[in-house]
Amino acid sequence: MKTLSGKIHYMALLAVLILSLPSCDVDVEFGRHSLGYRENTEYLCRYVWVDEWIDDYGDSHYQELRFYPDNTGEDYIRVRDRYGFVQEYHYRFVWDWYDAFYESIRLDYGGGDYSYMDHIQMYDRRLDCMLDGYPAYFNGYW
Repeated sequence: MKTLSGKIHYMALLAVLILSLPSCDVDVEFGRHSLGYRENTEYLCRYVWVDEWIDDYGDSHYQELRFYPDNTGEDYIRVRDRYGFVQEYHYRFVWDWYDAFYESIRLDYGGGDYSYMDHIQMYDRRLDCMLDGYPAYFNGYW
């Protein structure tokens, strides 16, 4: 049976061997400086994201989302009801990726008002997600 001092000596020897091995310089970055962050943010900010739909009341909705690299953005919404009355809304927000896999974004409109884009899939100038729990299908335009 080995003694405690024998185990300590063995671990110290193992540590010396590991430290003496040649090392590879691997540049691992997390957060804002990572390749994943830069690629996903660049793709998100490249387009104006547009979604159009008609709700259960027959009202026509048009929404534009613009994301900027400084983590700000704009949200423009136009609603035309079935009688032709139009309402327009323009909001500014602060955004950031809400998970490490770039599948969720939190939009902070200020005053404790948040929106969440979850289950994001970005491909071929498309951004599909759940926006505050509802399916949204945005097309990207220059």
